[in-house]
Amino acid sequence: MSVVNNNAERRRFLSGAFMTFGITLGLGTLGGRFIQFLMPDVAEKKFSEILLGRVDDFKGSSAKFVDVAGKQVALLETDQGFSAFSRKCTDLGCLISWDDSKDQFICPCHQGVFDRNGKNIAGPPPRPLDRFEVVKKGENIYIKVEVA
Repeated sequence: MSVVNNNAERRRFLSGAFMTFGITLGLGTLGGRFIQFLMPDVAEKKFSEILLGRVDDFKGSSAKFVDVAGKQVALLETDQGFSAFSRKCTDLGCLISWDDSKDQFICPCHQGVFDRNGKNIAGPPPRPLDRFEVVKKGENIYIKVEVA
């Protein structure tokens, strides 16, 4: 009878030990993730200036479309200088086009309309077009693009 009792006690001890180990490991992992949530590792964003062309190439009231590092960009001259916007509509990501007669960007998917400053003025787009920072150095125009 003592051998049976010892086996039962041993099983109960091992079961309790493994349960305690599992709970401790689980709570430790959960605590570590919670600390990561409270103090995330924020990496500094790095940008690269990419040459778009000369100022004379982009003068005028019409928007010019360029492909920069895999991103579709619309560049036009505004009252504040040159502005660059993502061509992706903020509704569904369709590529916007420029309507010279209305002086607006138009999204063909749901007829979203943006003014020449990228502000959404009609249709379903929930926010203005995404902007790129434009840098003018001498007679050249650059835009800043985030580098991974």
